[in-house]
Amino acid sequence: MKKTLSVALLLLGSAAMAQLPPGESTAWRSVDCDHACLSQLVRDYMAALGKRDASSLKQASVVRFTENNVELPFGREGMWATTTAVAPTGLVAADAEMGQAAWLGTAEENGRPVYFALRIGVRDGAIAEAETVVVRNTGLPLPFADVTKVVHDPTFNDILPPEQRRSRERLRAVADGYFNTVELNDGHVFTPFDPDCGRLENGILTTATATGGGNAGAISPGCEAQFKLGIYRINKRIRERRYPLIDVERGVVVATGFFDHANEFDRYKLTDGREMRTALKWPNSISLIEAFRIRDSKIHRIEAVFSYVPHRMHNPFHDYLPPLPPRPEDPAAMKARCDKACLLATGDAFMTALAAQKPAAVPWANEVKFTENGVGIPVGEGIWGSIRGKSDFGLRVADAAAGTYAWYGLIYDHDAPAYAGVRLTMRGNRVAEAEVIVARERNPGPWADPKQFRIDPRLEVVLTKGDRASRRQLIAAAQGYAASVERNDGTLRARFAPGCDRIENGQLVSRGDVGSIGLVKSPGQYAQGCEAQLKMGLYHPVDRVRGRRVLAVDEERGLVMMASIADFGLARRQYTLTDGRSVESDRHHAMSRELFEVYKVVGGRIEAIQAVSVDQPYGMPVAW
Repeated sequence: MKKTLSVALLLLGSAAMAQLPPGESTAWRSVDCDHACLSQLVRDYMAALGKRDASSLKQASVVRFTENNVELPFGREGMWATTTAVAPTGLVAADAEMGQAAWLGTAEENGRPVYFALRIGVRDGAIAEAETVVVRNTGLPLPFADVTKVVHDPTFNDILPPEQRRSRERLRAVADGYFNTVELNDGHVFTPFDPDCGRLENGILTTATATGGGNAGAISPGCEAQFKLGIYRINKRIRERRYPLIDVERGVVVATGFFDHANEFDRYKLTDGREMRTALKWPNSISLIEAFRIRDSKIHRIEAVFSYVPHRMHNPFHDYLPPLPPRPEDPAAMKARCDKACLLATGDAFMTALAAQKPAAVPWANEVKFTENGVGIPVGEGIWGSIRGKSDFGLRVADAAAGTYAWYGLIYDHDAPAYAGVRLTMRGNRVAEAEVIVARERNPGPWADPKQFRIDPRLEVVLTKGDRASRRQLIAAAQGYAASVERNDGTLRARFAPGCDRIENGQLVSRGDVGSIGLVKSPGQYAQGCEAQLKMGLYHPVDRVRGRRVLAVDEERGLVMMASIADFGLARRQYTLTDGRSVESDRHHAMSRELFEVYKVVGGRIEAIQAVSVDQPYGMPVAW
């Protein structure tokens, strides 16, 4: 009996431990770095960042580091390679119980101002985690104040009298209530606000009318009043909420998370009847580090740093539930062969269903992977909610050897056109994989008037047998182009037809004043045409072209569709062309470009390139 009872108690204890929240432990945690120690570590971090040298920092043997939710080597890439200055002061917060500290403020990247937020996790007195959000002023609609005029509210540093303090659990609940209020904001308020509540977002006090400029303060002043109006109804969800830092003495909570703007509608009404229009027509998310100052259970001050990221991007520090076990596929459907005619019919039906927002009309496999701009999302989300149509014309490639269908053309988010590339992969006669790469107008990069866009007629021409190349040769030509671009030193690894040009998001970038983003401004003044620009070394700022994937091949027309990601570290903006001239990149910050490219190859030579290119966080992982 005793043995049975002991086993039962052991099992009960194991079950209880298994039910602990992710990251929590039953072990007693001793404080090895107090508030002052943590605050100094975060200041040390910023000082080291300003010098681009992490060697002076107390570091764990492995430091997990992210910039805008992308994991990078600590101390070497991202802002560690591009910072030119750091603000002397910032909002500093610390939580000795959990070994966490944060800094919100401004910095300078290759001479340009940025807003910067940092969270560090400290173990045994050393930095083990560093999570950062960097906000660049790229022209997308978000607050971005003059960094020389930013004032951080000093009350975040004030120790509250005991009667105004609340427990960790209550402080977290109040902050979470704030996110519940802003999520699907319909006028209901789920958390208490101090009458004097103010919110600073990327340096702008967005709860004050004096700031104006089209922000929420111009519509209504005050935190609670804005939420009662339903100004933020566009927030479909506030997800991956984390509260890593809670300072009970000062009533400070630092949270991280994402605001998802699904943009399934592009106009809505406030609770007082006024109509609002969304600033963007397409699905997007903002990633944030946000600090709350809570006194007497009421939110008194808020300071946030946030930036746009791909829709439904994930935070590597967030704990996820394990995936469900795969469902068995229908054996008959898996045995069926989808030839070229089947691929075209299925692909065209997919595009029709997508444009009509009818995912149920697609013959899906039981297990499906769907991505939009490099992020896995549920079928029916993202573009499925914002799309209102597609162009009648579109370049279609059915590749029976690979079991893939690819499409290139225009889609419409509400009334806003965008350049798009789509790839489907079949499992039997069912769609098992689907990816969409979409470039919208306000995404940084080349952009031409979609009303003038047409598929280059050369791409549709069926080649004579003498001009055709084998599948292997076609793929080699496309890969050779990518290899020529990567760390471009003037060496060509592909052959080009004399009239070869590159069109990116409808814009001719191989001639004239406009060039592919990240290169010298107006590259056409140095060289024109595919071959000449590569020989000149204009693409030298590209550090690597990774994740290269052949999507579809059409030997009859000499077409190759390929996807990849080009990284621009921009540790140095100046570079030298092969003729000895020194030039400078048109960008100041590290970035990546996700690419969907179509190559036309005639007689072994690249005759034309058309591409969809999308600005992405630097180091964005490949989803496939």
